Amino acid sequence: MVKSERIVVKVGSSLLVRDFQLDMNRLRDLAYNIAFLRERGKKVVLVSSGAVACGMSTMGITQRISDIPFKQAMAAIGQGILMQRYCQVFAEFGIKVAQILLAPEDVHHRMKYLNARNTLQVLLDLGVLPIVNENDTVAVAEIKFGDNDRLSALVGSLWGAELLVILSDVEGLFTSDPRLNASSSLVKEVKTITREIERMAGGKGSDIATGGMWSKIMAAKMAVLSGIGVIIASGRDFSVLQRICHGEEVGTFFHPREKSLKSKKRWIAFGMLPRGKIAIDKGAERALYEKKSLLPAGIQAVYGDFEVGDCVEIMGGKGKVIARGIVNYSAEELQRILGLHTDEVERILGERNCEEEVIHIDNLVLLDDGNGNGGGEGD
Repeated sequence: MVKSERIVVKVGSSLLVRDFQLDMNRLRDLAYNIAFLRERGKKVVLVSSGAVACGMSTMGITQRISDIPFKQAMAAIGQGILMQRYCQVFAEFGIKVAQILLAPEDVHHRMKYLNARNTLQVLLDLGVLPIVNENDTVAVAEIKFGDNDRLSALVGSLWGAELLVILSDVEGLFTSDPRLNASSSLVKEVKTITREIERMAGGKGSDIATGGMWSKIMAAKMAVLSGIGVIIASGRDFSVLQRICHGEEVGTFFHPREKSLKSKKRWIAFGMLPRGKIAIDKGAERALYEKKSLLPAGIQAVYGDFEVGDCVEIMGGKGKVIARGIVNYSAEELQRILGLHTDEVERILGERNCEEEVIHIDNLVLLDDGNGNGGGEGD
């Protein structure tokens, strides 16, 4: 963090809530340490959970209920309270704050994606601290970010952050779950997120939190592909932010890709909502890893109902998603031309102005390096 100037700090509910009550001392401590970063010239965006918990505490509810409408109602009650509390504690350090609520649809469309980025930048230029949370009140299960770990990586990607700090109730990534295995050890750095690294991740955490180590690893995969370094560390003491700022090694550090995705490809990979899937054969899979476009001949199956210009996931062997891209054909058209050579396509589809590629390489992002490890592209 010593050299990083653009920093996203993600704080989970379990660090802010005790006995289903928002802990004002914890909020004040967080504000103090973020103020410390800002005084040293860092631009900070805070991604904070806690709205649902605030709603539950306001209503006197002390048992988590998984029903989506219930969560949305609690978020509606709690979001204003959470921001009121943040305004209060940050004002003590002379910091103005702004609320940004995002839902996946807000970044699915390119213009909205760019607008979100521009809004963040203007707020930061004005010296305001953006506080980002998922817009739980309107989100639905099928198109939710799912947890603020992923949201924090997306915010870092669209803003062009240099560092993402995910503060959790654990010290970092361990070789196995330390709650179950006393001999597990902390992984201090990860240069590549391999299958072995993914296997180390466990399930969900506390009753308040929605994300476990698995979601943090998935967020780290998003971030490092965008050229962002990631630190997963314990936030039980928020002064850990000062320690990181001073260059102290804490938690687990994930190295960013040296050749990161360009802005448009970051949007395709992480901002767009996939509307379907395309299964390809080994030859087409090999061609993608050689940075070639996807052609009709390599397609084996089509799933979903998508249109021209939609984002789809591309599945390689064993159904693993290896890429995402923007399609030049609808699902109905692809069903008719899959497996055909390019010169046969126009004959099948008639007078339609047919593209040679199903997905052009410029609109395709590899999510796998060909060996099953995360991060297959860097341009």
